[in-house]
Amino acid sequence: MVNFKDKSMPTAIEKALDFINGMNTSVAAPDSMDESTAKGILKYLNELGVPASAAEITARGELEGWNAEFTKKVAGWAEKIASGERVLIKNPEYFSSYMREQLQALV
Repeated sequence: MVNFKDKSMPTAIEKALDFINGMNTSVAAPDSMDESTAKGILKYLNELGVPASAAEITARGELEGWNAEFTKKVAGWAEKIASGERVLIKNPEYFSSYMREQLQALV
């Protein structure tokens, strides 16, 4: 299991997981806004060269008590993005410039 508080984890990933933790993580299927935001965050991390792993997401989800299906979905998106597969972001505008700036500042 990955310890998300482990100092070897880039702080950008920790911040990204903080953003995701602020979503409605108690549901099995995230709403459209949360899904688009989470995918945008994960895609941007990958572009910055610090992709979040499925193990890091799963560990954080277990620690924070996220719904298991929610966690599985987010971890699956991270795997797809990291492997270069296409992930459709229906509403990219939900991933805000504020979030981009916050993540970029931590890389």
